[in-house]
Amino acid sequence: MVQARLGIVVLVLVGLIAAGRTTDNQARATVQAAEFTLEPDLGVVDGFGGFGAQLNQNLYADISGPPPGLPNLEAKVLALQPQFVRVFFNTTAWTNTDRMDSFVRTVQLAQRAGAQINVTWQGSSFAFAMANMPRFADVLAGLLQAGVASVWVTLFNEPNSTRLTLGQYEQVYRSLDAALRARGVRDRVHFMGGDLVGTPSPLGQTQVDWFTYMASHMGDLLDAWSIHVYWDFWNAPKIEQRLGDVAAVFNALPAEQRRPLYVTEFGVRGLTTIEGESNPQPGLAPDGTTMSETTTAAFQDAWLMLRAAQLGFSGAALWDLYPAKYDAGTQDYSAIGPADRGWPLRPAYRLLKLLTATTTPRGGRIVDVVAAPGADPAKLVTGYLSPGGNVTILGLDTSGAVAGASSAALVPYSVGGLPPGMRFRLVLWNGAGDGTNIEIGSLDSGVTGVVAFAVPLDAVFALTSTSLGSMLP
Repeated sequence: MVQARLGIVVLVLVGLIAAGRTTDNQARATVQAAEFTLEPDLGVVDGFGGFGAQLNQNLYADISGPPPGLPNLEAKVLALQPQFVRVFFNTTAWTNTDRMDSFVRTVQLAQRAGAQINVTWQGSSFAFAMANMPRFADVLAGLLQAGVASVWVTLFNEPNSTRLTLGQYEQVYRSLDAALRARGVRDRVHFMGGDLVGTPSPLGQTQVDWFTYMASHMGDLLDAWSIHVYWDFWNAPKIEQRLGDVAAVFNALPAEQRRPLYVTEFGVRGLTTIEGESNPQPGLAPDGTTMSETTTAAFQDAWLMLRAAQLGFSGAALWDLYPAKYDAGTQDYSAIGPADRGWPLRPAYRLLKLLTATTTPRGGRIVDVVAAPGADPAKLVTGYLSPGGNVTILGLDTSGAVAGASSAALVPYSVGGLPPGMRFRLVLWNGAGDGTNIEIGSLDSGVTGVVAFAVPLDAVFALTSTSLGSMLP
């Protein structure tokens, strides 16, 4: 089945390449017929922060085992080259040297991977936070002194799910700001505010209230804002609703008050019970597979990441990269499977690898890829221009998000506006239906700047001029 499906993809690609050898008149017609057109002058995001994941800070701590085979896991984290990584700081580390050491080692692992690092104060009471911001500033200064170039910092995980007031929230940030300035490191610490969920807080504050307050009262402090997004696998359209709602709030604010947006947590939930038996987070697919092991979850993750980039978000971090113990609970949203199975690579890991490999180096621009009138609205296509001038087009058909939708049906794409005479590699995630990456072939944009190709309905494609080197499957 896998070979047959791939054979169909390759045959169609060869046919499209052959069909592209046209006369000048035919070439002009092909340009006019392109379903999507790259518009490099229509920038969506400058300085794109990239794609990545949460790294559990207790990986090396006794609470997690620590698990066996850590060099194997570290090699897979480094090979992924996550661009944006989030790490919790839990205040129990101050009374537990083992956990503090693990936190530092986790941040250092992210640094070795070349990631932009966000350290998030996981949570506490307002009074505890105010009393301990100088102590937290010492932790951050210690990371910088140990070789971390710079960090993003977020205070409080999902603060609008607590009884913290907006005024208190600002006070804690101002306290940390002062403490970092006193230590001479404020210029290397970037503040991110938010980590917001979409529901009103226990105090009745809405998401609009939070964004409005951060914009009008904390503009001198915050360099970026962030949200969280979770959804049930049978309700993938929530991705559009949640991101669209936030984009609408963002666009309604005065332009000078806006800050770059990030998704600092996202994930897919499965069935919480089957036949009366409870399932640990994230739940199960209908066939009993842990949701995080499925191609369905990874495909929906791709939908979230590509749509976020298209709407102007500056980065996204999957919850999370590998399983380790946060606290007394049990969950496994991870892109890498557990240690007792040898840290196996799951479909979401390979998807992330496709995205990080084709949008390297980070810091380039997300630009518009404009759909022609009559283009299929289920197709989601976005473009990335690297700092070195390489071009990557990423895309998928959202119709492939249905659970268990493994299909040999091919979806055609044609993309214009590409630099003429540029050679592109076509790489597919899930092209074979097994959640791995595979390179299908090369396409030349020719004199027209147009390429045409087709991919399976449940696959994600990258059409890229970036030098990929050795890419994991």
